[in-house]
Amino acid sequence: MNNRLAARVAAVVLAGVALQLMLPHVSERAGLIACCLPIGVAGWYAWVGFRRQARAQRGRQRLGLHFGAIAGALLGTSYLLYTADAVIGSRSLVDGAADAFGTAAALMAMPAVLVAVPSFPNRIARATYAIDVTTVAGAIFATAWQLVLARVFVGLHPGERGVFVLTILPEVIAAALALMLMSRPAAGRYHSMRTLAGGMGAFALAAIISVHNQTEGLTWYANGLGAVYLIAGLAIGLVSQSAVAPEDNAADGEPTGSWSILPYLPVAVALSSVAVPYAHTGVLNPVLIWTLLGTSVLAMARQFLNLLAVKALVTDLEEQRHRLDHLAHHDTLTGLPNRAAFYTGARAVLARAAPDTITAVMVLDLDGFKKVNDTQGHAAGDTLLIQAGERIGAALRQGDTVARLGGDEFVILVPEVTGLDDAVAAGDRILEQLAAPMVVAGVTMRVKGSIGVSVAVGPRHDLDQILADADRALYQAKDAGKGVVRCFEPAGRG
Repeated sequence: MNNRLAARVAAVVLAGVALQLMLPHVSERAGLIACCLPIGVAGWYAWVGFRRQARAQRGRQRLGLHFGAIAGALLGTSYLLYTADAVIGSRSLVDGAADAFGTAAALMAMPAVLVAVPSFPNRIARATYAIDVTTVAGAIFATAWQLVLARVFVGLHPGERGVFVLTILPEVIAAALALMLMSRPAAGRYHSMRTLAGGMGAFALAAIISVHNQTEGLTWYANGLGAVYLIAGLAIGLVSQSAVAPEDNAADGEPTGSWSILPYLPVAVALSSVAVPYAHTGVLNPVLIWTLLGTSVLAMARQFLNLLAVKALVTDLEEQRHRLDHLAHHDTLTGLPNRAAFYTGARAVLARAAPDTITAVMVLDLDGFKKVNDTQGHAAGDTLLIQAGERIGAALRQGDTVARLGGDEFVILVPEVTGLDDAVAAGDRILEQLAAPMVVAGVTMRVKGSIGVSVAVGPRHDLDQILADADRALYQAKDAGKGVVRCFEPAGRG
């Protein structure tokens, strides 16, 4: 987190603490106004800030900021209504409307966070994230139900229970989204989005504390509620000014560090809050039973998605390995084996050759290639090399190998020839294939080549020496007028 944003967050926390310390010493009306009015102003301040930020953005970032602006306006309206209600002195007058605007703000903040932060690489990642959010939301709901909500729910009229749950759920889901966002590796590029998520989570905590205080007959600000409300509201106003600030950007894939444990905390708390009472009473509430069953099903689904993700990763790594292996052993232009691949293959053929087996190695050089490059351009030269490689390959037998050594030079390995005449015949077939007309850069041309041949009888030969002998034969072919095959006599070789 950059220093400026950190300092502002610290100031917001101090303001919340100061408010909480002040509330016991003022009237209830004054305390409500002191808490709600700044949040109302912060909400509309967020509306202005997010709209201004959106004008400088495009695509999903801009859409997410527009959602954030709407959420800020709804939040501001909600708390200005609470302020008006406190001024008027009739808590029931506009409470319903204020609650509705607050719930709508929580609902609108969800797409704001989801759209404004980095997208997911694939469907499996999106599905896994959705399962994680649902699981964390279920854990938060189970904890809140066990500690607070169940007693309120039982005391409500049957017609009010559905409304009560629907009012709580957006806050719970918002808290789950907040925790999951703060744990995402790529969210490190958006420190202010983590602050926004923290504000959403604080509002969810405030809603649960508020229900608890009402149930227990405590003052409305008990258990730090005044501070939590103010910190949550001011945090959302704060991040509207720095949601996409340049200093928020960091390298992709930034390690999550301690942030990564956040989603597991509500799950651990939920298990504890359910296990401890169950150990004493041996009874579980039906809501908790269904919540835990649903969480178990989600965990199984997530494990299945993890298996799919691992399988996809292994497949991707295998494909990358094949691509890298191909690049390491093949010429990038023609796709033929390169010098390293030829050396490996030729040495293996020579090593396993029978004592009376003759192996031919040919070095081929295209005649006039430099002229094509100079007159037609390098693109035409590349096309010529590709077509030449294809034609050389077409003239070979199964088991023969052609590789590009570099430039316009090719090398051909022809194992198990019957002698020099057979090797020369193979070279003639290659030159005949090359001589056929080819179209390069819209120009029909005939390409010739010169070939030098060296042969080795039996195994255990020095490949470098064989290639050097083939090179000498190639120079003889060029001296003889080009477009011919010449052999290096293997007299005296093993």
